[in-house]
Amino acid sequence: MSEADVPLTLESALLESDFLGATGTAFVLRDGTGRVIDCNERAERLFQSSREDLLSDDPLRVTWNPVHEDGTPFAREELPSVAALRTGDSIYGVVQGIEVANGEQRWFTVNAYPIIRRGAVRGVLLAYIDATDRVRRGHVVTMLLDLHKLGTEVISTSAALGHLCSALVANAQFALVWVGIARDEPEGQVDIVESAGAQTYVTANMVSWSSSSATGKGPVGTAFRSGSAVVVGDLLAAAQMSPWRDRVVRHGLRSMAVIPFSPGGERAVLAVYSRHRNAFDELTVSGLESVVREVERVIAHGASVIELAAALSGTLTALARITEARDPYTAGHQSRVGSLAAAIAGRMGLESTLVDRILGAGAVHDVGKVALSSEILVKPGRLTDLEYRMIQRHALIGYEILSEASLPWPIPEVALQHHERLNGSGYPHALVGDDIILPARIVAVADVVEAMSNHRPYRPAIGLEQALDQVASNAGVLYDAEAVRHCLAIFEDGYEFPDNGPASMLRP
Repeated sequence: MSEADVPLTLESALLESDFLGATGTAFVLRDGTGRVIDCNERAERLFQSSREDLLSDDPLRVTWNPVHEDGTPFAREELPSVAALRTGDSIYGVVQGIEVANGEQRWFTVNAYPIIRRGAVRGVLLAYIDATDRVRRGHVVTMLLDLHKLGTEVISTSAALGHLCSALVANAQFALVWVGIARDEPEGQVDIVESAGAQTYVTANMVSWSSSSATGKGPVGTAFRSGSAVVVGDLLAAAQMSPWRDRVVRHGLRSMAVIPFSPGGERAVLAVYSRHRNAFDELTVSGLESVVREVERVIAHGASVIELAAALSGTLTALARITEARDPYTAGHQSRVGSLAAAIAGRMGLESTLVDRILGAGAVHDVGKVALSSEILVKPGRLTDLEYRMIQRHALIGYEILSEASLPWPIPEVALQHHERLNGSGYPHALVGDDIILPARIVAVADVVEAMSNHRPYRPAIGLEQALDQVASNAGVLYDAEAVRHCLAIFEDGYEFPDNGPASMLRP
């Protein structure tokens, strides 16, 4: 048999193709001692290191000093490479924060695959998938829900601002956070009213908003005067940081963002510092802007039901945008599902408050996808069994995220149950019939119709007519018969999906 006649195998295809060079996954090969002995080009790009630097890694080091999402360092025995070498078992889905060579902290989902020869573990192949956007979005989601929970009580401005600073340090691992309020005087003094983290950095008369003052020409003064966010990617290299350079070095601060906002009608800024360079990308700054808007609502809301509803609406809107920003193929999916579900619920004659809650629940039903790899969300073609099980977890994760906040019934429950089916074939709990709450049964119909009507990476759009045929043929089997009947009637009356999400996730 000639070489050309030898059948291809998956192993030979990987070796003979450009897969390792073209894939978005960084692969690092370690021998039985833990020493790096090979890597692909993606690893060089992700870790901002040359191949020579990666291969010279000292096996006695804890690789790249990784940290957990809460900022605590990995113990050596927790490292995926060490665990795989010790047990001979594959390790999946470990999230690590790693400071790459340029000083930036990146987040990775790490899988470890032991290499076994003649019954002994000879090495380990590590796969690093960049999860930076997902983790940073997760921090923002946690902050928004934390602040919304705070907003269910009437609290003072001082308490709200203090909670904001403490939560950003605790939940997002920022090194220092403070809030400054501008004095209305010619000197342009800024009073730092609340702070958390490396508080010895903060002193009286530290900054000004006046351009005539040396301390007013830095990022804080610029943000006050422009009314726009200011980001400094490298505090040591920025000329405008000269008045504070020694202090920055002493406290180990490397980058910062300054966000203007108006708590209780005051002119204020939120100043946030990181120990890593370039920590404030567009996503993180947008998230911080959403956080300060929520703080403004918390401070302003009082005890009125209308203002509490507005705070909830703002939280849901921000959550929906954060979730859908990751996946261009489904941008607007949640808001369109919420709109259709609310229309179905209204036609079914449900009470108006419940209709509004179903609108909001539909708008965040996929929030659990913030915990999933973008590579899986936009993967063309069929998912593996493992990938499909990971996708299924979004229902449980969404419920956990939403139930941690004081979000009203049935918003968390819809996130949990919207993939359940009447005959028990759904997930995550294979619920049957009326064990699935009515709002979730309504959202399930809207979700299927909207998803089938639009393009996905793994298939072209099936079309509205076939989507409606699908739910109609499975009414009473998979889907609630009444919800399906009213859904069909709505489209017969000329219903069209909105081009964009609703301005508010709850109607006034």
